[in-house]
Amino acid sequence: MARRFINYQNQVVPVIGGAKGGKGGGGGSATEDPNSLFSTDIVFITSGLGEGPVYRINPNGPQDIEIQDNSIDDLIDFSDNTTDGSKFVSLSTTGTTNQSPLRVFGEAIQTPQSFASPVSLKKGNLDGVPSVKVTNQETSANDWDAIKFNFQINQLQKVESNGDVKIHTVSIKITLKNRVITGNDVTDNITSVEKTITGKTTTPFRFNVKILVPEASKSTSGYRFTVEKTSDDNTSAGVSENIQLVSWSEIENSPQAYPRTAVVGYALKAVDEHQGGVPNFTSLVKGLLVKVPSNYNQPVLDNGEIDWREVEVSDSDRGNGYKLQNNGAVQTATKPQIYVGSWDGTFVYSWTQNPVWIIYDLLTNSTYGLGIPEDNIDKYKFFQVAQYCDACDVINGTFQGVDGQADGTFRHKPRNNFTGIRNTLLGSPAGTKIKERRFTLNISIADEGPAMDILNSICATFRGALVYSLGKLTLAVDMPDEYPVMVFNETNIKAGSLTISGSKESDVISGVDVSYVDPSNHYKREVVRVDTADANDGIERNVIKNIQSLDLPGVTRRSQALRFAQYQIAASKYQRRNVTFTTNTDALNLAPGDVISVSQQLSGIAYGFSGKISSNSAVAASGNANVFLEHFTSPSLSSTTFTANTGPLALRIIKLRDDRIDLYLVSNTKFALSNSDVSSGVDRAEINVIAKFNKQSKQFTNITNFASATITPSKGDLWSFGEIEDSGNFYTNKAGKLFKITSIDREPDKEDVTIMGIEYISNVYVDSDTFIDYTPTAYTDIVSPLSQPPAPIFNFNAVPKQRLDGSVRVDGEIQVRNELIGYNQDLRTEFFVSRPDVATRVMNTFTSSGVLNIVANQEINGSLPAKLSGKNGFSGLAGEIRLLCNAITTVDTAGGTLDGNVQLTLEGLNVAFDQNFFKHVLEVNDDPAVFSNLKGTDFISVPVREKASVQGTEDFPGFAGDIVDIAVEIKDFDKVNNTVKFENTRTGGLTFINAIPNPPFFIKLNQLLDSRFYSNNSFYVGGSDIVYANTGTLTAGQVNDIPLTVPPRRSEFVKLFIDGVEKTSSQYTVNLNSANSRDANINYTPLAGETNYRTRIDHYTVPVIELGDNVELAFNNTYSVINTSYDPASAKYNAALTANSIFRIELAETPTINAIGLSFVNISQDPSGSLGNISGNAATVDYNQTAIPGTFNLGNNRVYNVEIGGEFEKAFLAENLVIQDLQRGTTSVQARNRNVLGRLSPTTTKSITVANIPIQKVTGLAITESLYREQTGGVAIRATCAFTHITGQEVTDYEISYRLDNIDNVGSDDGGADLTVFNTVKVPATGVDSDGKIRFTVSGINRGLNSDTNSIFFRVTPLNKSIRGVTANVSKSIIGKTAKPANIFNFTGGQNTDQITLLWQYQRQTSGDLLDLDLKEVVIRRAPGTIDFTVDNFVASDPLVTVSAGTARKSIPIDTFGTFTYLARTRDTSGNFSDDVVGITLTTSRPDRSTVVAAFNEDSPSVNFTDITNTNAGESNFPSFTDSTQGGTVVADGNQTDNSNGTASGFSAITGSPTDLLAVGDATYTTKIRDFGATVTGSIFVDFESTQEIKTTFNDAFTEVLSGVSDATSPNSNVLKDASFGGIGTVLGFANTTLSPNPRFDSNNQTLMTGGASGNVFAILNAGKFTGNATAISAITKASTARVTTSGSEHGIASTSSPGKRVIVHDVGGMTEINNRELFAKRINATTIDLFTDSGLTTGLNSSGFGTFTSGGVLDEGDYSNANALAFIAGTINSDHIELGATFFANGDPTGSNAFANITVGSNAFKLVNMTQYSDTGSAETFSGTLGAVTSQVLIRTTTADNSALYASTGTNGRAEGAVQTDEFQGGGVNDGFQSYQAGSRTFRQFQLKIILNNSKPNEFDFTIDKFRYSIEKDTVTFTDTVTYDGAPKTVSMLSSGFLNRPVISYTVLTQEDAVANPAIVVTTAASNQSLSFRMVASDGTGEYQANSTATVMVTAIGV
Repeated sequence: MARRFINYQNQVVPVIGGAKGGKGGGGGSATEDPNSLFSTDIVFITSGLGEGPVYRINPNGPQDIEIQDNSIDDLIDFSDNTTDGSKFVSLSTTGTTNQSPLRVFGEAIQTPQSFASPVSLKKGNLDGVPSVKVTNQETSANDWDAIKFNFQINQLQKVESNGDVKIHTVSIKITLKNRVITGNDVTDNITSVEKTITGKTTTPFRFNVKILVPEASKSTSGYRFTVEKTSDDNTSAGVSENIQLVSWSEIENSPQAYPRTAVVGYALKAVDEHQGGVPNFTSLVKGLLVKVPSNYNQPVLDNGEIDWREVEVSDSDRGNGYKLQNNGAVQTATKPQIYVGSWDGTFVYSWTQNPVWIIYDLLTNSTYGLGIPEDNIDKYKFFQVAQYCDACDVINGTFQGVDGQADGTFRHKPRNNFTGIRNTLLGSPAGTKIKERRFTLNISIADEGPAMDILNSICATFRGALVYSLGKLTLAVDMPDEYPVMVFNETNIKAGSLTISGSKESDVISGVDVSYVDPSNHYKREVVRVDTADANDGIERNVIKNIQSLDLPGVTRRSQALRFAQYQIAASKYQRRNVTFTTNTDALNLAPGDVISVSQQLSGIAYGFSGKISSNSAVAASGNANVFLEHFTSPSLSSTTFTANTGPLALRIIKLRDDRIDLYLVSNTKFALSNSDVSSGVDRAEINVIAKFNKQSKQFTNITNFASATITPSKGDLWSFGEIEDSGNFYTNKAGKLFKITSIDREPDKEDVTIMGIEYISNVYVDSDTFIDYTPTAYTDIVSPLSQPPAPIFNFNAVPKQRLDGSVRVDGEIQVRNELIGYNQDLRTEFFVSRPDVATRVMNTFTSSGVLNIVANQEINGSLPAKLSGKNGFSGLAGEIRLLCNAITTVDTAGGTLDGNVQLTLEGLNVAFDQNFFKHVLEVNDDPAVFSNLKGTDFISVPVREKASVQGTEDFPGFAGDIVDIAVEIKDFDKVNNTVKFENTRTGGLTFINAIPNPPFFIKLNQLLDSRFYSNNSFYVGGSDIVYANTGTLTAGQVNDIPLTVPPRRSEFVKLFIDGVEKTSSQYTVNLNSANSRDANINYTPLAGETNYRTRIDHYTVPVIELGDNVELAFNNTYSVINTSYDPASAKYNAALTANSIFRIELAETPTINAIGLSFVNISQDPSGSLGNISGNAATVDYNQTAIPGTFNLGNNRVYNVEIGGEFEKAFLAENLVIQDLQRGTTSVQARNRNVLGRLSPTTTKSITVANIPIQKVTGLAITESLYREQTGGVAIRATCAFTHITGQEVTDYEISYRLDNIDNVGSDDGGADLTVFNTVKVPATGVDSDGKIRFTVSGINRGLNSDTNSIFFRVTPLNKSIRGVTANVSKSIIGKTAKPANIFNFTGGQNTDQITLLWQYQRQTSGDLLDLDLKEVVIRRAPGTIDFTVDNFVASDPLVTVSAGTARKSIPIDTFGTFTYLARTRDTSGNFSDDVVGITLTTSRPDRSTVVAAFNEDSPSVNFTDITNTNAGESNFPSFTDSTQGGTVVADGNQTDNSNGTASGFSAITGSPTDLLAVGDATYTTKIRDFGATVTGSIFVDFESTQEIKTTFNDAFTEVLSGVSDATSPNSNVLKDASFGGIGTVLGFANTTLSPNPRFDSNNQTLMTGGASGNVFAILNAGKFTGNATAISAITKASTARVTTSGSEHGIASTSSPGKRVIVHDVGGMTEINNRELFAKRINATTIDLFTDSGLTTGLNSSGFGTFTSGGVLDEGDYSNANALAFIAGTINSDHIELGATFFANGDPTGSNAFANITVGSNAFKLVNMTQYSDTGSAETFSGTLGAVTSQVLIRTTTADNSALYASTGTNGRAEGAVQTDEFQGGGVNDGFQSYQAGSRTFRQFQLKIILNNSKPNEFDFTIDKFRYSIEKDTVTFTDTVTYDGAPKTVSMLSSGFLNRPVISYTVLTQEDAVANPAIVVTTAASNQSLSFRMVASDGTGEYQANSTATVMVTAIGV
């Protein structure tokens, strides 16, 4: 398996990868270090090993100790073979009667002491920010053994400016002092400890520092201590380092000696991998002293310790020497004499591994054995068997040994080999052939059972049985053996998959698997397999294989197991249990039949420690054998890992370079643990190696350094360690249950492997060496995994992050912590995510008739599923009280210190009463004698401006504030006057008060929470910190009333952002409205261009804990809330506390823990169901109130949300607990804890709402116009838009859109038409100029025909990729080039057949170039008749043709013949025309060669205009206008005009039977489809004449400034009042300094003006209000006279004769031409009147040409003369009133007064207007109006289709209903076939013309169609043919000519033989358009031409 590593924080760590992960979200440059700080505990365990005395405990030193079945090399100092005392300590006693207690171990009594408020420590190195520390704090009077200090780091991290979150470091120092302080640190100080924490945490990280009081310094008077921060405070706003001293504990130890019990004590710190629960400790023990024969001469070590390691070696190695008990000299004989001489039957006490003498002791011992008299035992048989077990010669007692192999451990260690400390556990290399004892026994008996069963199980280890024979107990001996091949434990068994069940096999045994304990593998079980003798003989037998598995207690050698297996091969055994579990694919190396060891602790305790070397150790450095470990998994390493072991700890290091494996013994006192400077939860340890195992000598050798680089541990090497039971036996490791595999199963495509096996004999536990007298290891405070875990406490925050491409995403960061006080089970937190469809704030809740009602802040849409969120998961800090500071001052400077004290005035201090102590919260610990010697000092938390500045921008990546909270000691307080004082400390050049922000602000103080004093179960609790935001759109020109979602405590807690920019408090007004029932609001008057607002309220309100809710403090501390101080429905409601935002709850039961620093977590569930009775923003919540009890009375505090839709789905989060790239809207996260058995905690829920980052509007936006010369196009215009680049808001681009408000057709190639709609570009924000501006230029701008008449508009939107900011707009009038070009001259022309040719010359420079280099074109227009060559006539004439500059002639097809004047002007590229006009008048006539074949007169069909009768004679004038009623749509029984698609819109008739049509705006006239009857090729000539009328009245020429409605009656008839827009007077300049230049009264215009002579001219225009009786109209006929039908039963008009009743018709739909006319009504009946144009009722109103009435309208009998009237403005009176000047009637006549009755009363509409001056529309403007304002075009479409194809099918009217088939027209796919009309020949049968009028200046021009006529003309065709006449009539075909009608026929006789004698003529006998017949007759009329005379005749036919 390849290992991959990366460098992280200068450390090499492994790359951890997952399989098939999902794709990322685009990758982000913003990175965040993982949380790395976790709270650390120390476990103290005192374990009774069993009966004493024992021979040795951990005889090899600490290397014999294992933790979780792993060596503790990381906790051992190998320089002296001791443990690292800072992490691990182990002490032991052997069980003598007079042994002393273990130091430190045993029971301890702790007395907790707390500060009322946690003390936030500050060093005081920043100016103005004082040092905060605890100085000379007293303890209680007692000679305490230790003082433990409890710290909490609320947050430790460093946020970089780009949003990266990094680790940070903080350091503290504790000094323990004598009670009496003299000022001399040498004598005062007892000891001091410094602590440095490096890492990152966003959740509270708790740690403690314990100081042991030296015996010499103990005093019954107690002690003092000082705690201070030693690392510098930081000015960077991105640094968070809030470290607090929370409390301390005073500790008194109470140790016990436990005589006659062997005791081992372990103290292990929860660091590195030693975490996650109480670990399993293992020590190597040489056990009880038993009776052995008096001649028993066992080998010993140099120190006299009995040990066979130097004898059980090879014969040659034994020659190195050994020692025996009866001779201290080193001996070298190959066969040592173990039994010396003959035995006399006497015994001595000693230690042995011989199983015979162990059994003998159990049989005879009267304390723990059977107490059988020795006379009843065959002791000589025992002696014989003992010699056999020791492999000694039965004759001479010398050691013979049996063949065996060394296991590489110290158990087979030749003398003088493996001598170093690190070699202590090493011996002869594994596999070395040795001689060994036949049977040994290493056993601990920890389980009670039948005596004979236990004894026989021991006997079985040497193939023996205890039998009764001949009246005595004697031994019979046999041998089995086995070992396992693989071990499974919690590391490779899938959690929850292990199951055990019963099983049964047949009695036939075909093989035996015997297990034994392997000392070389931490005493794990191994298995040896022995089959029957015939198993491998090649003969197939029909038998069932049955492999018997046997477990031999105490067998620790493979050879012994083999011998036992051979003996048991034919035996039968009862069956054991089956096991099933799931593991990984490593198990695929196994096969059915393998024996495995399975270890599983269902309590969740893990085994073993491992990791990698974090740094290189020193090579050959004297006295330096330190190894640097890095541990990644849980549980963490702790000091007890090293110190709380009975045996030594061994460290095994695997060299990655060459796979070298070295085993060391580690000191259990010299070690240093640290979880600082870490990431990813890594623990670090520096340990000391004291011995190295030598594989050759099988011994540990003491070492003080690493002699060579070959063996030196290097960075990246892997390590593992654990406890060793027997330092003389390398493989004395504990193991789990032994099983034989019966099946291995792997599901396809899965990594899981399922193993099933049958269990081996397990009545003696292989890992039970630590269990004595069947009493388990004394684990304290073990919690059952069946207990419900505590609920998780977590925060869910929206954090903007910056990606690599600069874009910003918003991540949801989860910071979770679990209060595990009293809960030591492993657990994991599961998360579920929901994204509701709708989430909105609840404004109120109430219960009516048992139903929960809600009122939301917006309309509710949707009902299922719905949830009221906010309660579940709320957490409030226990004991927290926040008080609002409203004043700050310096006091006590006189007679005191120079800087005095700081005094704060706090709202509500007087009511902060502690009901548990029944005292004010600041008086609780003032009298130590009252409350059990409470010693804490009162502190409060005060905000200070510690940082140099705010980092970044709020709501954007990398933002960090400049204010932090620090704790200061209260010097004095006055609860009556609500003041507190603290020292005004001077730091640097500033005093403390200079660093405190201006009030108002909140301070925090805390209730003292001591579990001894919860008399009333009354607890203060922190409330809800909520940021409320609201957005909306501003209304320009008036004060905006901006609502606030909640009533803020103070206006200073409100922020207003306009277009993303924060406003200062002086720019707006916050109305709290606390004295009335109205909600709070903001008054703000927007400046010009401001559009959007956003409000932000930092609000502190009630905790979301209601009556009946359940709250949790920690494990097993869940309580019901029975009263609150902030709910009026509670019996303990306290209005004074509530008014001051102080919140208190009362619990039903008394908590059992000190709650200081803990939070009340509401675990009550949020109601979930559906919404009913929805009405607007109100609804009811329908849910199961039985399943979800509780009250919801706090809704009016805006603490609840209603969420609709969205189900919770399980989320699989990475280790950093980040949900990347949250969607806009609300995201909810639900969390719960799950322990190892799957028990679940209550859920807790948090929700956040994400909006786009609020990018502001750009500032400094302006447009600059400039001219430049194009190489090909002359002078061009460009406009540059510039604005200030936005910094600090992550702007990546700017979207810039631009357009022109209007484009005149300056030319066909100017490209300007595309700019009439917005063109959009994206400009990168990186293109910032040196002045901080972004610039964008638009070139080639078409300014229009005239200067200053066209404007360019820019809108700029800042972007963060797809996120849009606020858009800014700016516009500027385009001036362009203003110099006029020279005109052409010598303008002439003439007709050339059907074309007219015009010629001219240009003015040129001497070089020959055009005089105007930027001349663009010659514009030629045409007007009928002869007119003057003036600009006025040029403007009013029709466009003809535009010719590019340089061209001097143009031929144009003639579309209309007659007399026309042709006018020409030049135009340059800027649109400037020449000043003068040149012209020529020409008369054209139709060529003789063409003939009119059809003629149509639209304006007067009865008047012929050609030499034929009009084809449409008999139609109405303008039939498409007059007759169309269906818009040209074919309908059943429709008129002929509609059925031929004729229609018109936008026109009105000038006379009754219209000969002229008037258009005041855009209009369209479409002729009927004209059918020629047959396909024809010819020309269509159009004769179209029109005129333009220039308007000049005030009703047309104005620009509206604003529309208003007058307020209540003004004081005078010439005074207008309107308070809107900030007041009409303010708008016009009254006290308005922002309006520049300020309006003035202009004497020339007699009204208010701004600017110069060309400035704005203001006036008031009546908005069209009518007064008088108004009758609703239901119908109007199209007729002459028009008849009106009214609604109701009586219209009230009585006039039936002259004079008629004057009325105004207005608001009519459809027939809009009738609106606003002054007419006269004649009564017909109660509901009908006729309309006339005169009061004498002589001329009826002709409405036949009007549009069709559709709906609405009234007959108004009001005063029309004053409708739409105008008033000048004399001046402003005040902000709401203006005085009017001269007034005018609608026709422009003055009224003669200043009165204006229509608008000087209330509730009437008016307009403030700017009267148009011609200078307003450009410098080239004249009284002729704007050139090009009116344009017309004639379109035509043709088809050769007949009616059946064009109209689809015939109906009742000869047409199908619906539109014509436009696809039948040529080019029908585009514009329905309509194309611009051009003269010329075309082939068609049917055609249709359309006139489109565009009037862009309807206030300047009216347009009139005077003439509209068109004809079809054909060219004359001549047909000739020569025929020989022979006397018979001749017929000639003319089909080739295609004559439409019979042509004119003539004949010429070319030859005639007898012409003189017989002259003849030719006559036509028949003729058609296809052929003719003729004959010749005598010229004198006498008869036929004679046949005997031939003639040649030429036939000529002329026609069309």
